[in-house]
Amino acid sequence: MKNLFFLVIMLTFFSGCSVNSVNEDDSKKNWDYKEGFVVSKEDSKILVVQNSNITELKQKSIEEILDIVQPNAIWVTAEKEADLDVIEVGDQVSIKIDGGVDQSYPAQTSARKITKINKDK
Repeated sequence: MKNLFFLVIMLTFFSGCSVNSVNEDDSKKNWDYKEGFVVSKEDSKILVVQNSNITELKQKSIEEILDIVQPNAIWVTAEKEADLDVIEVGDQVSIKIDGGVDQSYPAQTSARKITKINKDK
C-alpha cells in the first residue's frame, strides 16, 4: 500500500513539472530586437515591433499596438539622427544595438546603426 501511495505522489509531482506549455509562442518570447517593423517615429527615436502583420497595425493607436504585440516592442534611439531620415512608419528595419536593453515595456535601447530593409528585389 505504501508503494502505491508513493507512486501516486511521484506521478502527481512529475506531471506538475512539465517543461513548456503548448500555448506558448516561442517566437514571441525570444525576439532578439535585431529586426522589426516601425510603428511610430518621434524625433530621434522609433518604436519597433516584431509583428509582421504591419498592415493590421496601421489603423491602431500606439496603445492598441502595444497591447497587441506585447511583449515585443522597443523604443530605439538613433545615435545618428540621419539614420532615421529614410525610415518611415511601416518600414522593416535592421537594428545594431549599442549597449544593453532596458527591459521596461516597451523596452528601450540606443542603436549605433538603423537600416531600412529593402523588400524590392
